Amino acid sequence: MKKTFSILLAALMIVGLFASCAKEETPAPDNTPAQTDNTPAETPADETPAEETPAEETPAEQPAEETPAEEPAAEVPAEEPAAEVPAKEEGTLIDQMDTWHWRTFECQYIDGNGEFSGWAAGGHYENDEMADFVAANPEWYKDTAMMSAWEEADAPFGDCINGAIAADTPFVSDPANNHGLMVYKTFNVTNLAEDTLYDFYMFYDNTVYCYVNGEPYFILDGNLTTQDWNGGYDLIKSNQGEKKEFKDFLHEGENYIAVSIKDAWGGREFDAYIAYETGSTKKDVTYIDKGADWQYTVFYAPYIDGNGETDGGAAGGHFEPDEMADYIAAHPDFMTDTATASGWATGTAPMSSGAEGWTGSNHGLMLYKSFNVDSVDAVKDCDEFDWFGDYDNAIHVWLNGVEVYTDDGECVNQDWQSNGNWALDKDLILSTLKDGENYFVVTIKDAWGGRDFNCGFRAHWN
Repeated sequence: MKKTFSILLAALMIVGLFASCAKEETPAPDNTPAQTDNTPAETPADETPAEETPAEETPAEQPAEETPAEEPAAEVPAEEPAAEVPAKEEGTLIDQMDTWHWRTFECQYIDGNGEFSGWAAGGHYENDEMADFVAANPEWYKDTAMMSAWEEADAPFGDCINGAIAADTPFVSDPANNHGLMVYKTFNVTNLAEDTLYDFYMFYDNTVYCYVNGEPYFILDGNLTTQDWNGGYDLIKSNQGEKKEFKDFLHEGENYIAVSIKDAWGGREFDAYIAYETGSTKKDVTYIDKGADWQYTVFYAPYIDGNGETDGGAAGGHFEPDEMADYIAAHPDFMTDTATASGWATGTAPMSSGAEGWTGSNHGLMLYKSFNVDSVDAVKDCDEFDWFGDYDNAIHVWLNGVEVYTDDGECVNQDWQSNGNWALDKDLILSTLKDGENYFVVTIKDAWGGRDFNCGFRAHWN
């Protein structure tokens, strides 16, 4: 019985196991055969009816108002490249102590006291080979074939700079008999652009005739009476004709200079050089040039010389009577009285010939000249303001009523100059000069000997 019960229990367990396995079986994949018709089909779930009221439509978002596209910024035109400033270059076309063709002439100076090779003014030359040569060759300074055949030597040609290095010529080795010298030199010019500056410097002693390319450039001849020498390498502006700048006498290619020197007494000298600068803004502004018209008035003022002689030639004298001194005492504002000065007579410098009546015992001369300045700012960076030219003798110069230059030897010391150049006080000039009309008032008081006035005023760049 127990055995039968055990068999029955095992069978039940097996049946339960099969039933459990069948229940947990996963449906077969698609490749399993479909169910037969006798397997009841699954009843589909009841369809939920569609909602009758459609959901309230959310209005489509209005497109954002279009922000108008930003106007492109106006095109800023590209900056024009700055004009190229040409590089500056400085140099010389002829150097100091350069090589020149030369020729000397025998001529003896007999001074004003009749002494051979003496030192007194007012003399003359005897056995004057140089005068004979010029008479036979009046345009010698144009004969380049002749001049280029002369001997050559290195300057300086005299004893003022340094006699030890002077060219070995009769002008130095036999000065008593050889007072005449001529020199000639060529040089080449390649650039005459507007911004290229040329300056000519010369040391001369004494009577000098200088020609550039066959044209008279600078002549100073004191006729053995007045000073016609300088004391160093001065900037030489032309005193001949309309052309004033050295550059105006030049042309591209080969150029030349010819110079004659005729010494009387004392030392003797010649040397010169030409400097240039490219890309230069340094151009002199000349407000009054030599040879200008001036208004003037003359005063009676006899000179009683140191020996008591009226209009004598000895130093140490005085003026008596002195109408010019009397006028100044009575008109202390004479240097600003333009209304009176503008009514004076007009003459053309040099006033030795241009001022009528300035002769004899009329030793006093007063001058007036107005001039225009476009812009003081345009010249304030100059190196100096120059008073230049010739005067003989005691001089006082006022610019717009301010005294800017004086040379008064009080009838004792030399106070006359030829072809001088004097740098004025730049700060004083700039504080006095003004845009528009300006004026100079000048007094000249001659004592003995010659008399003259021929001066100018300029802004100068070195």
